[in-house]
Amino acid sequence: MSFENLIGNNKIKKELQDIIKSKSILNSYMFIGQEGIGKKIYATEFAKMILCMSDNKESCTNCESCIKFESGNHPDYFYIEPEGNSIKIAVIRQMQESVYQKPILSNRKIYIINDADKMTVEAQNALLKTLEEPPEYVSIILIVSNENLLLNTIKSRCLRISFKNIDNQEIYKYIKNNGILEEPSKNIINMCNGSFAKVQKLKDNLNLYLDLEENFKNLITKKEKSLINNFKNFDVLYKNKEEIQSLLEYMIVIIYNLIKEEEYSLKYISAINIIEGTRKKILS
Repeated sequence: MSFENLIGNNKIKKELQDIIKSKSILNSYMFIGQEGIGKKIYATEFAKMILCMSDNKESCTNCESCIKFESGNHPDYFYIEPEGNSIKIAVIRQMQESVYQKPILSNRKIYIINDADKMTVEAQNALLKTLEEPPEYVSIILIVSNENLLLNTIKSRCLRISFKNIDNQEIYKYIKNNGILEEPSKNIINMCNGSFAKVQKLKDNLNLYLDLEENFKNLITKKEKSLINNFKNFDVLYKNKEEIQSLLEYMIVIIYNLIKEEEYSLKYISAINIIEGTRKKILS
């Protein structure tokens, strides 16, 4: 895959391409944005282009560096992610042992730290030492969803690149073009909230969401007049407890769209507070 095939965040796409063309590679970057909007794949493609040995980096798939990168075998590329719920200091210290060893194949060494906001404070302080005095051939890319969890001293040493949610029109085209749904509803698009991770979750559990939406329509239009049957229709919530948070979130999306219509505006506002309260109780 090349940058040309990546969806969304075109300004960032151009910014990263310009960095490559001008050969102005920095030692540290921070890719910031909500989960599932493409930060990781952008970071990976950026790393591949930095390491590429061809003059035409954007289209190169043939140089030794790109071939090894695609096979997951590049000696100058390192990917770090949480083990369990955090990235511990031992992982960062292990990284630091290799940082000061010069590149083997390319001119630089690249380290991607995914979910860098899950580093423990001890791990962050250890990383800070490398960020303060990095070898000239090293680039570190931090992928972050919640930058408030990172030390200010780390943030101040990285070039900040902020990713936006994927445009709803792009989400619509992706769902339609990839055969997930022939005609995705407004509720489905809003549920994805500009995140391809949520699109994938939707794809994996599509029938649950469609059943829930249909049951809601029947409820508000009073198509199903039996109160008992109405309760039975919503047993999708009880039978799929592992997806309960996402299904409750989808209920809120449906209700938000309803209250935009004058007929339902007051009737369903309190329902949102009830559902949010339920979600919090499940998490506690």
